[in-house]
Parts: sequence; C-alpha cells; structure tokens
Amino acid sequence: MKSPMSTDEERLRAQFDFSKIERGKYYERYKKGHTITLLPGGEDSDDPLDPTERDSQLTEIAGKHLLISRLVAAGFEVAEPLRDKGIDLIVYRGDDKFTAWPIQMKSSTQESFSLDRKYKKIPNLLMAYVWNVNTVKQGEVYLLTFNDAEKVMKAKGFAKTNSWTKNGYYFRRNADPELKGLLKQYGMTADQWRQKIHITG
Repeated sequence: MKSPMSTDEERLRAQFDFSKIERGKYYERYKKGHTITLLPGGEDSDDPLDPTERDSQLTEIAGKHLLISRLVAAGFEVAEPLRDKGIDLIVYRGDDKFTAWPIQMKSSTQESFSLDRKYKKIPNLLMAYVWNVNTVKQGEVYLLTFNDAEKVMKAKGFAKTNSWTKNGYYFRRNADPELKGLLKQYGMTADQWRQKIHITG
C-alpha cells in the first residue's frame, strides 16, 4: 500500500506533468560525480540592492529613472501611462503646440539589444535602449525609431535569423563591437534628444 502524498507532493504533481519521465535516466552520470560553481552574489549576499542580486523589476525601474533624468535634462516633460500596453513613457513638449511621442524602453544591466515586430504598428514609437543601469556613470541611452532598429537588424544579419523571420522577435544579450558601432549614431546627448524627437514628430 502506497503512503499518502504530502501536500507539497500534491502541489508539485498538479503543476508538472511527470507522465513521460524516465526513471534512472541520469543515474550513471550522477555516480561519476558533479561540480558546483558558485556565481557572484550567492548565499552570502542577501542585499537586494547588490547589482548581482538585482531582479528584472529593479532593472526596469533603474532604467526608467535614468531615461527620465536624461529626457528632463534635455528640456522635455515625461509622463507614465497608468496601463502598460507597449508604451512605457510618453515624452512631450509643453510649448504652444503640444506634441507627444510614445517610448518603449528596453532596460539592461548589460548591453542588450532586442526588437519585437509587434511595436511596428504603434505610430511615432521611439525605442529607447538603456544600458548598464547598475552604474549611473556608465549608463548609456540609445534612441531609435522602429525603422532605425530594423536597419540595425539587417546590417548585422539578425533579420535573417529564424527567431526574427518566424517569430518576429530577436534578442542579443551582449552587444559586440560591430553592433555598438552601428548604434553609436543613436547615442543620446541633450542636443541629440532634441534633434531626434523633433525630426520624429
């Protein structure tokens, strides 16, 4: 007679399908031993503000505030939509003629680049890539239109990948020197913010 399942086991079985597992599949490999590699910021680091412990939500918050500070320094006003439906920020000028532009932000503790085809349908959308958000001095912001980002994709050959052609999405965790060179013209200074957003509008 089988012993009754514990509450934890019942919960586990409800979440996962174990019907196709193979008993002992890795037994021989396990007998040979294994090694453990401790990554930086392991058990001894429980500080949520430690860069190695930062989760995706904190990364987004840090990136958003870095982006807002750059926009405000360039003389723009910034608003946050109450609902996130692909637009993270709205940047606008409070001059006689009110004009506004939606921004989709990609925030990263590294130097990642991505593009999703779904954003092509949003008129006047600006893609802001915020890099190295862990370190304020190293933080970089690149501002592209969807067409700009697509040109970068084509120049690097990313547009030919299955990820893009079949799924309409591409992601690169770390930018290589060639990609950084292609993005350099989109790096933002106060003057470039004003020029880029004026042209886009």
